[in-house]
Amino acid sequence: MTITINGDNINYTLEEEKTAGDIFNGLSLWLENSGMLIGRLEINSEYRPLDNQDWKNILIENIENLSVEALSFRAGRIRQLETARDYFILLETAVRNNDRESLKELQDGFNDLKKILPHLLEEGPHPSILPHLEETLGRGFPDPDEATAMEAVRMTAILESRRKEAADPETEALSAATALAEMADNLDHVAVQLQTGQDKTAMETIIRLAELLQTFMRALGWTEGGSEIERITNNMNEILSELEEALKAGDTVLIGDLLEYEIKPRLIELPSGLNFSGEIL
Repeated sequence: MTITINGDNINYTLEEEKTAGDIFNGLSLWLENSGMLIGRLEINSEYRPLDNQDWKNILIENIENLSVEALSFRAGRIRQLETARDYFILLETAVRNNDRESLKELQDGFNDLKKILPHLLEEGPHPSILPHLEETLGRGFPDPDEATAMEAVRMTAILESRRKEAADPETEALSAATALAEMADNLDHVAVQLQTGQDKTAMETIIRLAELLQTFMRALGWTEGGSEIERITNNMNEILSELEEALKAGDTVLIGDLLEYEIKPRLIELPSGLNFSGEIL
């Protein structure tokens, strides 16, 4: 059996491996330790989709050659995001066209897709995207309806946004930083709004703030900022945790103080503090 990575033959000593799945898992672990991911697989010169793993049971005595394409973690994540995004584009098209055959095929792949979505979306300890997806599509979609189509549109937009963050992190980080700086002046009013019964308006501002900060920090995480990036991410996460606790407690004074004295100054300085490498100056 010949095993190649990116077209180069490698010396791979079989130990207890019995199937293609065993070899794949060993190669995946070895590449992961080198900061790489498997992006494409061929067995006996035949392409094998990674999201359909029937090939894992192929016995090694039936394998003449196994070839993998190794990608950097970032390139692999971009490809995964593109694949997931394209799935939801196909789902919306199938619903709009009442294409029941395609819907059945898409339904068969939905459970496999759900397994990788948590890694692609990086929602943290309080997810909202996945629960909404599960609520809308978790029971299947054999009968096309508008709710399915709209959820497909929503997921397409979210995944494309995540793709942009990974593909062009400097631009996305600067865009989010600029938007955060622009909304900073409105943060002084949130505590007053909470005290005067304008809870909905105040929460809309806070939700938008959290979304932009998450976009900023995800994009920044793809840059080469090193320890300084980690510092600002940890700092902002700490402040957001304090803000969350203040909101739970209904402490409008603390909310106002955090927004005005802790968060606002940092937001105003963000755009001018970024250079083209994504590092904080």
